Amino acid sequence: MLYRRPFGAAAFAPGALIAALAVIPLSPLAGSAQTARSATTSQPAAAMPTPPELLRSLEWRSVGPANNAGRISVVVGVPGDPLTYYVAGANGGIIKTTNGGTTFTSIFDEQSAGSIGAIAIAPSDPNIVYVGTGEGNPRNNASIGDGMYKSVDGGAHWTKIGLEKSDKIARLIVDGRNADIVYACVLGREWGPNEERGVYKTTDGGASWRRVLYLDAQTACSDISADPNNSNVLYAGMYTYRRWAWYLASGSGNTSVWKSVNGGQTWERLSGPDKLNGLPRKAMDRIGVAVAPSDPDIVYVISETKDEGELWRSDDAGRTWRTVNRDPNINFRPFYYADIRVDPKNPNRVFTLSGGLYFSDDGGRTFATIARDVHGDHQAMWIDPVDPRYILSGSDGGWQVSRDGGKNWDVVNTFAFTQFYHINYDMQQPYRVCGGLQDNGNWCGPSNSLSGQGIRAADWHNISGGDGFFALPVLDKPWLIYSDSQGGMLNLTDVRSGVQKTIYPYPNRVGSVGDAMIGHKYRFNWNSPITLSPQNPGVVYFGGNVVFRSRNYGLSWDVISPDLTTNDPKKQQSSGGEIVTDNTAAEFHSTLLSIAPSPLDSTVIWTASDDGLVHVTRDGGKTWTKTFTSVPGLAPNAWLATIEASHFDKGTAYVTADHHQDDDYRPYVYMTTDFGATWKSIRGDLPDKAWWTHVIREDPKNRNLLYLGTEAGVYASWDQGAHWHSLRGALPVTPVRDLLV
Repeated sequence: MLYRRPFGAAAFAPGALIAALAVIPLSPLAGSAQTARSATTSQPAAAMPTPPELLRSLEWRSVGPANNAGRISVVVGVPGDPLTYYVAGANGGIIKTTNGGTTFTSIFDEQSAGSIGAIAIAPSDPNIVYVGTGEGNPRNNASIGDGMYKSVDGGAHWTKIGLEKSDKIARLIVDGRNADIVYACVLGREWGPNEERGVYKTTDGGASWRRVLYLDAQTACSDISADPNNSNVLYAGMYTYRRWAWYLASGSGNTSVWKSVNGGQTWERLSGPDKLNGLPRKAMDRIGVAVAPSDPDIVYVISETKDEGELWRSDDAGRTWRTVNRDPNINFRPFYYADIRVDPKNPNRVFTLSGGLYFSDDGGRTFATIARDVHGDHQAMWIDPVDPRYILSGSDGGWQVSRDGGKNWDVVNTFAFTQFYHINYDMQQPYRVCGGLQDNGNWCGPSNSLSGQGIRAADWHNISGGDGFFALPVLDKPWLIYSDSQGGMLNLTDVRSGVQKTIYPYPNRVGSVGDAMIGHKYRFNWNSPITLSPQNPGVVYFGGNVVFRSRNYGLSWDVISPDLTTNDPKKQQSSGGEIVTDNTAAEFHSTLLSIAPSPLDSTVIWTASDDGLVHVTRDGGKTWTKTFTSVPGLAPNAWLATIEASHFDKGTAYVTADHHQDDDYRPYVYMTTDFGATWKSIRGDLPDKAWWTHVIREDPKNRNLLYLGTEAGVYASWDQGAHWHSLRGALPVTPVRDLLV
């Protein structure tokens, strides 16, 4: 969502919440101090307000858009009550409606994690709600959680109940009769091994947890399902996976299907090389599993293998299985999907969640595509056990409601739930904000409105498609907007006419699907940077592994740098693992992430890469100097999402450094005052709980005032990074991926 403080002069843009904030100058503090010094000695000096006290006055308002939503990770309703349901996102917390979607209330904003993996309502009491934080998909840009939460009043109040190191929780099961018995399917850390993964169980409502299924520190629980009448009978999918910034290893290893008949005390492995029951004997990818509620002897497993099928079914409670479908479309990209749902009253009515939404009414033998008129990449589904015609669905484009069993869908777009990557603005009155949305293209909308309705959904308009990243209006021609999507797909749009042209700087640009980076002359990140020259708005820079410059709105391009990355061929190979190849530009590596021309000197340009390099040119690109080597307190090859050139000194720059993809979640931020010859840490007292850093900006009127966006919010420093103060206010914990003043 986009947020802006009323009457503010500065803007910032987070990933799940893009916001604007008012600059808080030093003058309130200085004025108080001056008053104290000038008071008579007989009067005690008034206590000077502290930054946290001053920051309590910060307020935020949403500027949208509500046209579409970002990645929805969970939708869940109350059985038999079509008016009440919950929606949760990969970021942004949880919202709830009690009037069928007419209005929504944010109910999780005050908690310490905003990425949601699972929600489960107790069948015996709909006021008891369990939440597992941390999105259950190991995407390249997935956020993290900090364990389990519980509410006993329908989400009005929450208590943290453990599993703090679980990182990501994919699914929850609450016993049908006893709301204190809960199973948690823990996906764990995607960027490294950890012990707190697998299946956990509580019998005292979360006061204590016991790990009941664990294979190894790299194998997680990807899904779990139970007999709704007897939660002692459990099926679990265990999933071996690991991510690096440049590679996803999905499946194989100990990936397997398991069953317990005694509440997790003991387990039987159902798949593997020594099994002859019909389940795969060879390597499997991520596993989804579903018990048919109306006939618990019928169980479905969805996965991916080299040649053994996609969907398996058992009619005898898991003793024997048969392959019922081999169509790879029903489980496209298993690491991201591998989800299956069964109609609560008809065991042969089956839905699979994938790039499309698929439906079978013959037990999985044949599937048809449904929901063609809603956004794809389906991530969540809940079917009302009382009336299965009522279905909630969640995808990368928000959430949808069907009241006829999935034949028709109502897209709910009344609540701003979008995920922004970057934000920019133009100079119109009121100024527009433009930015790129996760899997929802690039958009622009007004920062304010004279309408009594405020900023409306219709005030926002789409600029271009794909996964949106940068959207930059040309400052002296705001009807021209540069925008890009994954892997360097670059466009220029004239919003007056809607005419759009592709302006790739390299005609043989790598396609976004199916191709690795190795052997290509130019490489483009999933999130390739576009930057305008501060001195000449007709000049635009675009980053691949080199810096491209155009002086004629992208009609032609000059390469003004050598390769400014490590160009490591080991990090340019095909991704996905041994079962599925998954090259979608998400792992494209050895690329530039940020370009920062100096506001003071058009010949000074800084770059930052995804493999830890900062370069600077002082002659407009003729020569470049590599910097940011041997940085104190920082391991090599950090992800450098943002570099910021100073408004006050052309030799000064700031950079955010990130090692979370190396399983180090701590924040790092640095500055130089000598063109990169030396760097010093300005993390100061920024807490570890800020998590990794995305963006830093220098205030253009106060060189001591810095703004920092991290995975857990936004911070400000009034002393160039010696001390940091949270600007969270009423915002939930959310990634702040970009901010501008």
